[in-house]
Amino acid sequence: MPNVGKSTLFNALLKRQIAQVAEYPYTTIEPNVGVVEVPDERLTLIAKRLTFSKVVPAAIRFIDIAGLIRGAHQGEGLGNQFLAHIREVDAILHVVRAFENPKVTHVNSKSDLKEDVGIVNLELEMAEIRKPVIYVLNVDEKSVADKSITSIKGITGLEQDAVVIPICAKLEAELSDLSDEDQRAYLSELGVDKSGLDQIIQESYKLLDLITFFTIAGGKSASTTHFAKSSSVENASARPRMAQAWPIKKGSKMIDAAEKVHTDFAKGFITAEVIKWDKLIDAGSWHMAKEKGLIHLAGRNEEIADGEVIEFKFKV
Repeated sequence: MPNVGKSTLFNALLKRQIAQVAEYPYTTIEPNVGVVEVPDERLTLIAKRLTFSKVVPAAIRFIDIAGLIRGAHQGEGLGNQFLAHIREVDAILHVVRAFENPKVTHVNSKSDLKEDVGIVNLELEMAEIRKPVIYVLNVDEKSVADKSITSIKGITGLEQDAVVIPICAKLEAELSDLSDEDQRAYLSELGVDKSGLDQIIQESYKLLDLITFFTIAGGKSASTTHFAKSSSVENASARPRMAQAWPIKKGSKMIDAAEKVHTDFAKGFITAEVIKWDKLIDAGSWHMAKEKGLIHLAGRNEEIADGEVIEFKFKV
């Protein structure tokens, strides 16, 4: 709904002020779009163990779409326009207001958790939109450490296995301006272990049915893709030492991953050398992993498993 903290949460996710925020409805008319890095400790460990100078995390796109009100499917409150934007996304983060603030008006005059969720879900149903959903419960600072507030699953019509994440969007926006050390200190004062943003990003990643594979490049101790001689393709040895995470749909094949990294990889695909990320870390380098027989060859139709490090062999 309007005025539940969507744009504030969006800005916190991007760690910079992109969306306009104000204490009145319909601040957002055109959707704001941002690309957000997916936190992955595995990538950090790979880069640290194999001493890579550059790290590129996987990323997903978040879109800040204006709120829906009762009658949206009939055009109320620019509802047709906003529902059209929702049709284009793959999944929904349904932000639900669970805070009180007299300065931030509620479109129905009074906040009612059950009614608010029901209105939005009904409007989506009437518009024949039923996409995968995560419910983000936007609480105030005083309630952010209250574990008992984490569930709205008793609401009629809510999926039994619905993911519900409590978060204080205002707090997260404030935290995004602080250093990591100051963030930890602030959260500790509130009795909270960590920011809720990572959980939102990671759960969104799961909701999109994505897994991660890794590529590493540059340096003899790392994986280097062997190119045929061509003036149009840069030699791998000239590239910086880099570890990169790539999002891909669960069930994808090696040829799909090759296409995602570079079209030439897919066009000239010969084979892929594959190792699980933890085995590579234990070996200490791509070369040592080969020496120990930890790397296996995969054909174009082998299914990718989450956490695999892949080197594509191809000809141009």
